[in-house]
Formats: sequence, structure tokens, C-alpha cells
Amino acid sequence: MNSLRVLFALGGACAFSASHVHGPSQCSNPPLQVVAQIQTPLQLQQCLKGDTESRPPESTPSFKHPIWSHEPLCVKGTEKVYCTHTTANSGNGHGLSIIATSIAAGKISTSFNDQTKRFPISRDGLQVQSVAGKGKGLFTTRLIKKGETILFDPARIIASSHFPARVSHSQGRILFNSALDRLPEKDREMVVALDQSLGGSPIEDVMKTNSFACKIPDGNVDNAYLCLFPSVSRINHACQPNALARFVSKTLSMEIKAKRDIAIGEEINISYGRVDLTREERQELYKDGWNFECTCSLCTASHEHVTASDERRIRFARLKKTLQNLTAETYNAQKIVEWEQEVLSIARSEGLEVLLAEDYERLAYVYAGHGMVKEARSWAEKAKQNLLDWTVEDDRREENVKRVDETLKELQ
Repeated sequence: MNSLRVLFALGGACAFSASHVHGPSQCSNPPLQVVAQIQTPLQLQQCLKGDTESRPPESTPSFKHPIWSHEPLCVKGTEKVYCTHTTANSGNGHGLSIIATSIAAGKISTSFNDQTKRFPISRDGLQVQSVAGKGKGLFTTRLIKKGETILFDPARIIASSHFPARVSHSQGRILFNSALDRLPEKDREMVVALDQSLGGSPIEDVMKTNSFACKIPDGNVDNAYLCLFPSVSRINHACQPNALARFVSKTLSMEIKAKRDIAIGEEINISYGRVDLTREERQELYKDGWNFECTCSLCTASHEHVTASDERRIRFARLKKTLQNLTAETYNAQKIVEWEQEVLSIARSEGLEVLLAEDYERLAYVYAGHGMVKEARSWAEKAKQNLLDWTVEDDRREENVKRVDETLKELQ
């Protein structure tokens, strides 16, 4: 992977700035503060030299804990104490290291109970191959149908996106090194084999180059995190991707789903940014944010093709904004149906169907308001299916699905 991934949920971005890696030193000269702690409030135990490159101390063999396989290794930052918490098995057969406060890590660990409830992780029919100008890429050796789950990849390292700005660089390096070193060997090998392109220590570079930004319920401590999914990190970017990446916070995993049928031998790709941007907006985003120029088939198409695509996307954005800003005074059922039909048409042309849940739901309300129950129910069912198939599995999605379910009951 050639850039820091930022996971977008239906047009809303959750971003992390890699420039925050270098935080201020907290001890004099500059020292490194390392605190060993389990469940109790932390007290400063020692202050080491900040320039040291020593690896974090190994946990004592006698350490026993129902969740963590190693004694948490902690550093005291400017505002909070951050620790590396590692489990050898998060419930899916893989290890996981979490860099967070102890309270946040405890909240996040409750998801371990949900891991075994998901379908088995399978990489059958997937193959990593070299791709000119892109390093490695993920290809399919079997036919994949639209809507099919291609890959379900659990995170191996999760780190608070705030902690790099709240600890010294040396402290951050100690936490990252311990997060890597304490993983089971198989997981550690997958992590160190990933691309490195942005500088820093090997694990820092891997995290900056390959991490996704993800929002994880943690008791409102930090909420925003960097998540590393080794298998997903092999998937390259395209502005009209054939697959969608969505984070499943309940299982701390990334799911990759096919947006369309994918042929045998075809490379699987996802969008690193919003899928509804124009070419100029996309190129500016990727150049300024992650220092690469997109050379996907859409960005390198003919001038006429790109211009037509951009015009459709601009129109799509304007229509969506108009529809979202409707009021009782501006409501016009006939006009709404016309606009929504245009939105659906553009979505089909540009591969934006994953963004249509609210449009389907709006059409359901319009038809219901005119007593057209059969049509209204059809649109409501499409809205629910779109939410289930393509949106991030979080509390907001649950609320949206519940609302649509209530509409469907009323339409019976």
C-alpha cells in the first residue's frame, strides 16, 4: 500500500494526520518515562533517556491476566498515560496489540467476545502479486459475485490517533516496538512484510503507510484510532473500485465486499478516499495528503471521459445537497422523484450505489405520502438492504435500520 489509508463512511471522513508522530518530550534531557501497570492507576516508576533505541523490556513469565497475555507497558504523556496492551488471541485466532489508555483498552477488549460470532476468516481464491508502480496487490483466482464478502481481516495493531502528539517521539517508538514485538510470530511476520514509504522506524513506517483511521467505542476516551489490517493493506486504490472496505467496530475487523462482479484474475481495489470526488479533487487530495498521483483507469481516461464523469459527480453532489436541505416550504413530491431518479442514474454510471440508502428511504416516504404502499415498501426495503450491505456497522447504522424497519411495519 502506498499511502496512509483513511476510511470513509458514506462520504464522511475520519482522518489522522501523520505529522503528529513527533510530540514534545516530557522528561528532562529528554528522558523516556516507562510505567508498568495492570488495572490500577499508574504511578511513574522510572525515567529513561529519550534517545535510547532499546527495545521494551520483556514481560515477566509469571504475568497472568484474563485478557492480556503480557503485562501492559506504559508511558506518561502530557495529558494521559498510554500503554501497549497485547492479547495472543483476540478470539479469532490472531493476536492484537492496542496502544491506548488502560480504560480505553478495557472498553475495546469487550469486543473480543464478539469475534467468535463472525463467519470464519477465509482467503481462499486470493493471491498477492507484484504490480508495476504499486508494489504488491491482491488478486482473485475465482469469480466473485456482487455483494460477496471477499475478505474479513482482524486488526493486529490498534493505536490511539491522539497519542503520537501527546508523548515524545522516543516514547511513541517504545510503544510501537512493544506492540509489534509482543504479537504472535505469524502476525508479527505479516506486519513487518508490509510496505514502508514514509520514514521513521520500521514499525512506525508500516503504521503510517498502511493504517486506516477508524472510530472505536472506548468509553469516550479517545474514540479515534489507527488500525492495521495486514491482508487489507495489500489492496491498492482505485477511484472507481470494484470493492468496498468497511470497518466493523464490534469485531475490530475490516470487511471487504465486492461492489460488482469481479472476474478471475482481476485485481481487487478499494477507494482510499471519498468515492464521489472529481478528478481534480481526488488528485489534490492524494497528492497533498499522501504524496502520490492516482493512475487508476478513471484518472487516466480520455479528457472527454474524465470531463463527463466530473460533470456527473458535480451534479450528483448538488442534487444530494438540495434533497438533504428540503423543507416543508420547498417540498414538491414530483420534483423530488425526478431528482432522485437522476441521482440513481448517476450513481449507476459512476459506481456510487453505496451512497443511496437515504435516497431510497426518501422515495419510500414520498410514495407512502401518496398512498402508494407497494412502491413505498419496495423503496424502504432497498434502503434497508443498502444500509446492511454497504454502511459501517456502528450505532448510527443500527439507528437508521431501526427507523426503516419501523417504516416497513407501518406499510404492512
